[in-house]
Amino acid sequence: MANRIFDLQETRGSFQVRGIINGVEKDRFYTDKKTKTGKDFRAVNFGCEYNDKQTVYLSLNGMPQQKVYFSKRNQSTGKTETKDVPWANRNKFNEEGFRMIGVGLGLTKTTDKTGKVVNDKKTMTPFDACEYINENLQDDMSTFIKGNVEFSSYTDSEGNVRRSVKYIPSQISLCKEVDFSKYDDADNKPAHDFTQNIVFMGVDQEKVDDKATGRFIVSAKIVTYSDIVDTEFYIVDKSLASLFKKNLKPYTAITVHGKIEVSHSVQEVEEEDSWGEANAMNRVNNSTKTEMIITGATPSTIDRETYTEKNVAEAMAKIKTSKTAEQNFSGKATESTDTGDWGDSYDDADDESDPW
Repeated sequence: MANRIFDLQETRGSFQVRGIINGVEKDRFYTDKKTKTGKDFRAVNFGCEYNDKQTVYLSLNGMPQQKVYFSKRNQSTGKTETKDVPWANRNKFNEEGFRMIGVGLGLTKTTDKTGKVVNDKKTMTPFDACEYINENLQDDMSTFIKGNVEFSSYTDSEGNVRRSVKYIPSQISLCKEVDFSKYDDADNKPAHDFTQNIVFMGVDQEKVDDKATGRFIVSAKIVTYSDIVDTEFYIVDKSLASLFKKNLKPYTAITVHGKIEVSHSVQEVEEEDSWGEANAMNRVNNSTKTEMIITGATPSTIDRETYTEKNVAEAMAKIKTSKTAEQNFSGKATESTDTGDWGDSYDDADDESDPW
């Protein structure tokens, strides 16, 4: 990994989704190829439908590494010990108490010592996990998935800044059967949650054609290892939006949580080639939009010191210089529940729903 060009603390995020797998039969599901430099590369792309026709799309990729890392928590000191192992020995290392830092998987079943049928738990590097997922994941499987939220941006060939949000799994496990018709039941409620540390920049009413929609847009910056990405979240609760506006100033960090919401926009498109009146029902234009809706925040995480207008601007200047140099070189564009919460609390799934 390249040396970091600025030293601002990263703002990390995570997600969890429980639902039914789809997209395995598509051509883009699994990729196994050589890069332009001759290195092995694997990737998977698939969806987890958390409610009828509402799907969170996930992606994972990996390449061979020089070393693989294993960790163990020292019970006496409470500290975590880490050991690095050469790539070739990643499946041979078996020192007691150490566990690979990788992707947790449980897509097949086994019988434990008590005779109970349980998930056959494995931990793999992302490179190996992609192959395992290709061999074992199937459409219509009920799964519980956890992972990290990854924000990124790049400038396209026309000079436009493009931003994306990816959901990268760190755990994929079989769970009890998901039944959308029973989503009102407490034991089978939807899971499409996120929690994210953000650098707050402002909150304003959302408007369409100069008319307020009743929602609010939260402008924020996400600090990654190599970039600072401008992004937007949404709030539908007016009282929560008021708390943000009253208590937060630009460059204040806070941890928020909420729902990953997927919606479909259906637009009737009239047919031009028609005798008489056009048939408005002839074609329907479907598009999918994924939004991160903030339902609560934890005020105890408010940090007014780490991020300032000055140090963020300095970091962004370094990033811009680095990207310009890279572009010139390559010749192309780069690409817990808390009683003090504001709004709803963020709850991890219980052990039964989280079979890992």
